[in-house]
Amino acid sequence: MKIKLICSLLLLTLLNSCEDIDDITPILNITSFPNRVQDFSLWQLDGLDQVQMAYIIRTDDNNIIVVDGGLPEFDNFLIQHLKQFGGKVDTWIITHPHIDHAGALLRIIPDNQVKIKKILHVALEEDWVKVNEEKALDFYKHYSAIINSSNIPLVNVRNNDMFEIGNGVTMNVFGAINDKITVNAINNSSMVFKIESKSKSVLFLGDLGVEGGNVILNGQNVNKIQANYVQMAHHGQDGVDQKFYQKVSPHYAIWPTPIWLWDNNLDNKGLNSGNWKTLIVREWISYLQVKKNYVAGIDGTVQID
Repeated sequence: MKIKLICSLLLLTLLNSCEDIDDITPILNITSFPNRVQDFSLWQLDGLDQVQMAYIIRTDDNNIIVVDGGLPEFDNFLIQHLKQFGGKVDTWIITHPHIDHAGALLRIIPDNQVKIKKILHVALEEDWVKVNEEKALDFYKHYSAIINSSNIPLVNVRNNDMFEIGNGVTMNVFGAINDKITVNAINNSSMVFKIESKSKSVLFLGDLGVEGGNVILNGQNVNKIQANYVQMAHHGQDGVDQKFYQKVSPHYAIWPTPIWLWDNNLDNKGLNSGNWKTLIVREWISYLQVKKNYVAGIDGTVQID
C-alpha cells in the first residue's frame, strides 16, 4: 500500500514535510531485553523523514507505554512495532492533541489490532481551542470524538500527578494545562513528565514553548526536572529556551527530528537555508556537553537502555 501525504510546510505549527511513504515492513530492532528488574527500555522510532513524534517504552515487568505515536499515516508502522510486544499498550500518553503527535492513535483505536488499556492526556476545552488556536479545532474535535467514544479509560492528567507505570518505574508530571497562555496555545499546554527508575530518567516536553517552559522554571517543581535524557521540545526548534535545558542538565538529548529539520535545510537548499531554529538549539546542547544526540532522522529507530 502506498500512502500519499498531502501537506503543507507549516513553520510555526506542525512542521509536516511533504513526501510519499511507500510499502514498509517495519521491524523493531530489539537488541535484547537486559537481564534486570525495576527498569525500562526506550525506543525512539524512525520518523520516516516526517516531523512527528513516537516513543515506545517497555518496563522490565513487560508493561508497554507509548508516548504520542505520530501522524495518521504512521499507524501501520507503529502497529507492526507494537505487535512485537504482544499487540498491547498498558499506557498510551498523548502530550498534546496535534496531528503529528496524536494522529496515529486515532486510526489505531478503531482498527482494533492493538489493545489499549488506558490513555493519559491533557483535556482541553473546545471553546478555548476555538478562541486561541482555531486552525487546530477540526483535528481537536476529531480527536475528542474518537477517544471519548472508545471504551478505553481516559485519565485527564494534572500537574503534580504521579503514576507507577511499571515495577520500579514512575511517571511524574511537572506540567499540564496552561489555559492562561494563549500564545502557541496547545503546544504550551503540552504534558511535561519524567519517566524514572533507579538507574535513569527521561524528561518528555512534547512541543512545549518558551512561555510554558517559564511556568515550570518559576514553579515549585523546577528542581525536579533534571534528567539524564531530555526529549527536545517542538522537535528541537522553537520550543523551550536555553535556560530551561540548562536547568534540565541532560547527559543525552533525544530528537524526534528529521534530518532536513536537524540541518535547517529548506527544500534541499543546504545547511541552514531555512527559518527554523534547530542549529541554534544544537549550539545550546553542545554548550551543555551532552554525551550523545539521538536524532530520529539520522539514527532511525534506536533502543536506549
